Amino acid sequence: MTFSMERKRVFNLFYTPLFLFIYGLWKCWRASDTSDDIEIIQFGLAMLALLLSLVAMFILGSAVIACKASARTSQRSQDVLIQKFTLCRRLLPFMMVGEILFCGLATVALVLSEIIWTMGHVEMNGGGMKLLFAMVLAVFAILWMIIKSFFSVRKCFALFEPEDSRVSGVNMPEMQAPELWQWVRRLTSQGRLTLPDNIVVGFFDGFYVTANPVQIEKGERLTGNTLYLPLTYLSLLNEAEIAAVVGHELGHFTGEDTQYSLRFAPLYAGMQNSLQQMAKNMQDAWIDRLVLYSALDMAMWFLQTFHETVNHWSRIRELAADQAGARVSSSATFACALLRITALSEPVERYLEAVLRGRANSDNWANGLVLALQKQGGLDVLTSIDNEISHPMDSHPTTRARITALNLSLNEELLSRASRVITPEENLFFPALLGPVATALSCEISQEIEPLRAEIREEIEAEATLATEAKAIWSSSSVAWAIMIVGIVLIFGGGYLVLFQHLSAICWLFTLIGLPLGILGNVTLNRARQPLFMLTPQSITSPYLAQPLPLEYIERYEVVVISGVAMLHLYVRHGDKLNITTKRFMQVFRYEPQESRVVVVVNSPWCEKEGQKVKLDAVTMSQIVGQYISSAHARAELSK
Repeated sequence: MTFSMERKRVFNLFYTPLFLFIYGLWKCWRASDTSDDIEIIQFGLAMLALLLSLVAMFILGSAVIACKASARTSQRSQDVLIQKFTLCRRLLPFMMVGEILFCGLATVALVLSEIIWTMGHVEMNGGGMKLLFAMVLAVFAILWMIIKSFFSVRKCFALFEPEDSRVSGVNMPEMQAPELWQWVRRLTSQGRLTLPDNIVVGFFDGFYVTANPVQIEKGERLTGNTLYLPLTYLSLLNEAEIAAVVGHELGHFTGEDTQYSLRFAPLYAGMQNSLQQMAKNMQDAWIDRLVLYSALDMAMWFLQTFHETVNHWSRIRELAADQAGARVSSSATFACALLRITALSEPVERYLEAVLRGRANSDNWANGLVLALQKQGGLDVLTSIDNEISHPMDSHPTTRARITALNLSLNEELLSRASRVITPEENLFFPALLGPVATALSCEISQEIEPLRAEIREEIEAEATLATEAKAIWSSSSVAWAIMIVGIVLIFGGGYLVLFQHLSAICWLFTLIGLPLGILGNVTLNRARQPLFMLTPQSITSPYLAQPLPLEYIERYEVVVISGVAMLHLYVRHGDKLNITTKRFMQVFRYEPQESRVVVVVNSPWCEKEGQKVKLDAVTMSQIVGQYISSAHARAELSK
């Protein structure tokens, strides 16, 4: 992240208390030239709002300084990371509560000030009484929001108990698979690694280890260190490559990784999920924006700041484990295994999907996979070299970065070795050892899903009939008009104060602030005159896209609406082929390569329904986008 982006993120945290402070200053200025009792009360309330907003900004500043210092210090060791994160996690709820309390009370003080002004300047007829009643209701709504938010923060930061990892597979105790355990023991002895307490084999994950409890579906609950071996890749790699990958995974049990997994990872993931849930429960109302968003933004910024440090240690842990994998075999063998696994991930997923859907049949899915991929010839290892190997418990650096860290070059010999054609003859040990288990597990899963296949097919066919007409998503012009009007008022107001009221030349600042606001309002207004994008049965089209974005490319999505601005995150494959800009400033669509996602920014989104203009909140927006994506995937599935 660049320094300017980081500075912008920090500045965004102060929007709400800064707005309250500026509004309070204006109220003080408006009430300062009179000795009237009502105006004095107004002035006192405005001063109180100033003080409260200053305290809120002080809390934010303290949180930023403490968090940045802790995140920087956490790069010393994983123990320091756990200590500092735990400390900040304990302090953060108090800071969030303080931020909510002081921003909320500052808002109450300003609203009360306006109530007093209204009582003194607005005739208390029907309209005046309604306005006064609305303001009183707003005060009680803010107070209720403050109380409710305390419980939300408390629930968010409650002690998180990690759930067991649920695994579809078979536990392989030593009495049942002595040869497998003997092979793993020899590996741990050779690489000076820690022997796992459990070994589980299955079809639906890659190689991984975990120190958290594991619940086998329709089986026992395992505790201690568990090694998961995929029957798919055990049939596609040779024994030396498998040894290198297993050595890498067992390397995580050495040193601080186990404690990291047990103590920090669940805590971090739990807090992340809790904050995301808290954000989803927010309503897009002005009270939420003034009272809650500032505190929630502070918590999200806290997580994002530590996320960079977490990624730092995750990379170090993975590269250290790579060295363990290289020790039990060789650096070249481990690099070859990485290249092959990365290249094979999509074909393996396609085959498993085919057997689950009933498009492919085999008594032993591992053998069927080998035969299917053998027909495809050599592997294209370069296409996926900048991808990460998927992992249920952690993230990895890209394959290219990991090979570079092993001090290896992508020479012709390594690429030729990694792209070789799959042949059953190069690995006879594991298919022979685990063949009966693979056959039994294949039959068991097939029997479980067979009754569901017809039902699933009907659901897919029904899904394919939906979202067949194009739908336009528009951006609201109300905010654009508001920005433009504010800009015009500042431009002419600043000039009027200097030229005709002979006030300080500093009032030209109003004009300087108004110019970019006017330009921004004009740009936003022009965008609101045509649909920002169209959802068609096949793709997303937009005047801001060089080419349509196929809905089939979208693997998952999420919608977040904050302060009327919708952020649509589309996680895509083949993102490099979409020709979407990576620039951030004033872009409706942008592509973020590191996250493999397209970000769409829509200001106050709406669409037409039965001739009526319908405003879209986060839930409705998510339902509409999700339906088009789901239906497109269903039609693609039926066409196979």
